[in-house]
Amino acid sequence: MPPNSTRLYQAVLRDKPAVLRHKTAPISIRLRGSVGGWLAGKGLPPLDAGRPQQDLEADGTRARSERKGDCGRYRIEESIGDALLRTRIVYHEAIQGMAGWVTVTVEETGVTGAGHAPGFLPEYLRKGQVTDGAVDLTDTPDIVDEHDVPRLIDTLTARDRRVPLIVVTDDPKDQQAARARADHLAAATAGAGLVVRLADARAEHRFNTVLGSELGVFAGAIRTYLAPFDPKTERYPTRHRWTGPGPLRSRGDEALDVIAGGAVGDTAYRELPDDVRRAIGKVSQIIAGKAAPADIHEVLAPRPTLGDLDKQDMYRRMMALTVRRGTGVTTEAATTDEPVQDETPPPPAADSEPADQDPRPSQHAPVPDTDEFARTVARIVLNDLRGDLEAALDLAVKAAVNAPDTGDLRRHMRTLGAHLDGLRDAVLTRPHPGRPASSNGVNGVDPELEHLRAEHENLQTEYAEAMASARKLERRVRWLETRLAASTQPPNGTATNEPDFEPDNLMDAVTMARDTLTRVTIGDTDAAATKLDLAFPTLAGVWAAKLWDSLRALNAFAEARSSGEFSGGFLQWCMSAAAEVTIPAGMVAMSESKSVHTNGRYSTSRTFPVPKEVNPAGKVLMEAHIKLRQGGHPAPRIHFYDDSGGATGKIWVGYVGDHLPNTLTN
Repeated sequence: MPPNSTRLYQAVLRDKPAVLRHKTAPISIRLRGSVGGWLAGKGLPPLDAGRPQQDLEADGTRARSERKGDCGRYRIEESIGDALLRTRIVYHEAIQGMAGWVTVTVEETGVTGAGHAPGFLPEYLRKGQVTDGAVDLTDTPDIVDEHDVPRLIDTLTARDRRVPLIVVTDDPKDQQAARARADHLAAATAGAGLVVRLADARAEHRFNTVLGSELGVFAGAIRTYLAPFDPKTERYPTRHRWTGPGPLRSRGDEALDVIAGGAVGDTAYRELPDDVRRAIGKVSQIIAGKAAPADIHEVLAPRPTLGDLDKQDMYRRMMALTVRRGTGVTTEAATTDEPVQDETPPPPAADSEPADQDPRPSQHAPVPDTDEFARTVARIVLNDLRGDLEAALDLAVKAAVNAPDTGDLRRHMRTLGAHLDGLRDAVLTRPHPGRPASSNGVNGVDPELEHLRAEHENLQTEYAEAMASARKLERRVRWLETRLAASTQPPNGTATNEPDFEPDNLMDAVTMARDTLTRVTIGDTDAAATKLDLAFPTLAGVWAAKLWDSLRALNAFAEARSSGEFSGGFLQWCMSAAAEVTIPAGMVAMSESKSVHTNGRYSTSRTFPVPKEVNPAGKVLMEAHIKLRQGGHPAPRIHFYDDSGGATGKIWVGYVGDHLPNTLTN
């Protein structure tokens, strides 16, 4: 959720399984009709069913529709005065092993005055059989007579019910009031609540007889029953909010809005169901092109657990899988020339008695050394797997020798090699598994921490997608400027010549820079860059784009300064209107703090090798740095030394990686 924002509404809408419902149109078609009609009422043009992506804008309202495979999403932003209202809709069609679902989230920045269900939801609920996972969700109140009270009790006490259930009773002083109140509440809470109107006094009496006086509702009052609910074990009846007929008569819709707001607020911050929470992140990756539509099945598979499998047996099986010729890893049977005998004992004779066996494990049984096992796996990855991959890539390069350019293939090969080295180092240097497991949650994982971790991953994915979209828009603007300049109108456009390259990760950008940027030389920083790539794969793409922009700006600056076209420093270059390739000046810092200068360890960590024509000592303190991320953790940095006006005419980059140590990082 963006900073300074408030979540107003959240709903999880599931299609009933196909065996329990009538045939209905796919979710994408139902949503397009409902959302399209809602947007048309705001002045936006119709949605085009033939376009997988569409952007609409009119009168301060912007909408984006995206669809790929069986999933899609909508994003709607409405400017209301100085405030902003955002509605996000994500969906996936029903597939084998998963019913179709839709999530709807509404947030505001500032005060918009909103707070009820988005206007498209009543129509969407009418078009299909939708549930919250346990109870049916409808766009109109459910009218319950005395014969339907048992069904209402079943709905009220359903174990997996997620939404509040609002019960409206007849007002003895106004026979039509209950109908109007129920209709108002059903529209305001659509998707996030269920509204029931007791048809008459007999239904009310039977309902209250079952629940008892403390949990009942009567005489024109309205009560909201939260989930879960069991009248036999309920210890806090007051948590189920009760509004008497007096406020309803005197305050009218204002009182109803308070009731609706309480119901919607109860679901707004509820944790998403586990299957939807895991699937929604994969949907974002599919739409962004970072995963195939079929990859959704990965989140449907049950998570593996060790169960009761004997750890000694598992260790032996895993070690057996590592036996490969030439690796030096062998089992005891593999080190002898004698044939392996079948150690399975013969079955006992029918008249013999079974020998007594000690059920206790042997005191001399070997204890598996997990650290050594990890090192063995790492050695195999390094020695065998990497060799196989590089050999295959080398063959691919030779096969493509007649192709016009094999630079991309070589760059990917070097990036892959760096990542394999980083993976090996991560395995070998991992902390010893001695931390006791938590007693909460599943498999020792605190469920709240697991939820926060998953939510953080989803936000990272959305942030990366937003940054990628922004970069596409920037490239589009520059392309339009080029076209404008070519049309002999230079005052309004500047021709640019930019490579069409978007790095996937930091090492990808480093490798491309080494191949193409003649005025920038990057030192041995592969391990530091790879560590971020492997630890933060989602954000690495965002940082890589900034890294590539920064290296290109450094290269352009060095070319201009070494040729005498520019005489200032890199910070002045980024602030200059005449410079074509720059980065925001706020990313650049040309010096370090006093604590770095006075602390030998801090300054040593920022000292990197350079040629002796740059510094006779063969190394230099690289204070100047570029911030790929302003704050937080991690905070990637580029440390460089400017010799563009010196003997080499180049920029020397000594480090690309996480923030180097200082008083704050320590």
